[in-house]
Formats: sequence, structure tokens, C-alpha cells
Amino acid sequence: MSNEKNEAIGRRWYEEMWSKPDLNLADEIVDMDYNPDWVHIDAVGPAQIKNEIKYFRSIFPDLKYEIVEINGQDDKVWIRYRGKGTQVGKAWGFEPTGKEVEFEGATILYINSEGKITDRWGAFCFYDILAGLDLVPPLWDLSKKLE
Repeated sequence: MSNEKNEAIGRRWYEEMWSKPDLNLADEIVDMDYNPDWVHIDAVGPAQIKNEIKYFRSIFPDLKYEIVEINGQDDKVWIRYRGKGTQVGKAWGFEPTGKEVEFEGATILYINSEGKITDRWGAFCFYDILAGLDLVPPLWDLSKKLE
């Protein structure tokens, strides 16, 4: 795939599939064998990512992503993003806060020659999300709470 085509797939991943959300897009751009090792959902392929999106949107129904940087390569696309949403759903053992949180992260989508996403690597600071919702103290204050 060309760099431009891979960047277009990366944009659709965040701007359409996650942000609108357009779950049907998963059937078009996600490979049937998609199953990242670090995602713990009992589904594979498009069903896996649809399940993940539904879960996160049950917590943050207004979840939106903004692409900060994107770089397509032959078999992958690197994406740095900002996410923003309001926690209105119970998650990770915490009741809804009604607070808006912003976070940043990075994702690499691996894309085969048919234009399907076969794997994903991602990183974001989950602790910053919890701190932004006032569910845990800021990291620099954590030691004071553990004394």
C-alpha cells in the first residue's frame, strides 16, 4: 500500500470509526484475523474492535479523537492523537464523574496489501486519564497518599 493510502486508513480509523462512531467501517478496514495480543476481548477481527469501541463509548459517549501527527509507511501508519471525552459511564470500578478528560497517545496500525488492518500497537497514559477524572491523585502526589 502507498503511504498516502495508509494515512487515509489511519484517518478513517480515528476520525470516522472511533469519533463518529461508524462501527460498520470496521468491516471494511479491519482484517478478519485482527487480534492484538494486548487487547483482552473475546472477539477477533472487526467484531473485536467494534466491541472495544462500544465499551469505551459506554464510558465516554462523546469521545472524539484529533490526529496530531500521521506518517504512512509501506505496511503501517503511525498516528499521534489527542482524545477527549466526558465520563458518564461506570468503568474500571469507578462510578461516573461527569468530568471531561483529555489525553494523548500514539498508535501504529499494521496494514496488509489488501488495505486491511492486521494488528495494532498503542500507548497512552491510562493513569493520566484517571487523574484527569480526579479518580486518583496526580502522579507527583501519589507518594503522599501511600505514606
